[in-house]
Amino acid sequence: MSVTTLCGNNRYEIGQELKKRQKIFIEARGNDESAIERIDATSIVEKDEAIELLNRMMSPSLFATHKLVVMRDLSKNNVLLEKFLDWLDKYNPKDDDHTIELVIVEPNLDKRSKLFKELKAKSEFKELNITQPAMLSEWVTSVVKESNGTINKIDANYLVDRAGPDQQRLASEIDKLLTYNQNISRTSIDELVEPSINSSTFDLADAVFSRNRAKALRLYQEQRQKRVEPILIIGSLAWQLQLLLLVKSADVELSSDQIAKDSGMNPWAISKAKQLAKSITNQDLKLAIDRLLEIDTKSKSARNYNSDDALQYYLLSI
Repeated sequence: MSVTTLCGNNRYEIGQELKKRQKIFIEARGNDESAIERIDATSIVEKDEAIELLNRMMSPSLFATHKLVVMRDLSKNNVLLEKFLDWLDKYNPKDDDHTIELVIVEPNLDKRSKLFKELKAKSEFKELNITQPAMLSEWVTSVVKESNGTINKIDANYLVDRAGPDQQRLASEIDKLLTYNQNISRTSIDELVEPSINSSTFDLADAVFSRNRAKALRLYQEQRQKRVEPILIIGSLAWQLQLLLLVKSADVELSSDQIAKDSGMNPWAISKAKQLAKSITNQDLKLAIDRLLEIDTKSKSARNYNSDDALQYYLLSI
């Protein structure tokens, strides 16, 4: 038996890695999926059931010489986990004959746990974490290229900023854009990709600091009509203010790309923030941060606090 662990907070990359392994296994076995066993550990309740399952996992199939077992969320089942750890204590990776391939899928694996330490030591261990925004444009470019499409660096950054950093959504948007036109441009992105809340909130912040209160209020109400809750708008505004604080505190000689590289932020977002920061004084920025912090605190602690009204007043008074 061989054991592989897929963990980390990047569910998209975990899913892609699992698909790749299953595809390789199926192709090597003549496109036969019957030798793949998928197990949701949370569905195992009884101790005897857990023992029977482990015995079945460790035994070759009657109908195939090789077997692929995919087990999810083992850490959430104490009964099965205890039995599995007993087996893992005795497991020696050097004894692998690869007739059975076990893949443990644990997105939220606790690094303090015995399971993490044992799997780290005894399995092919892959920790797949969310890609930094500054690196996502390169990922977008590579995905588009693999699909025989084209996109330039500026438009790749723009797509990440407009759609947001969720790779699952970005992959979906790329598929849609490539279906429309293999050459992805800013025009097609604007036509087909709905702005993420962070992207929309930049326009909101821009309207606020340019004192265009009518536009600020309209943009806020558009978000509310889309059922975006005030707490999410607060979070997104806080992110925009963080970007503004970052670029205003950075060395004036640094380019947007350099600031993005040093901070792990998206270059397009940094570039927009730099432009907006030119019209904002340090005093205005501090006032905006202090007032938003007050709204955020009260919305989480004060009973009957109307964060919707507070946010609208904030947008009209900054």
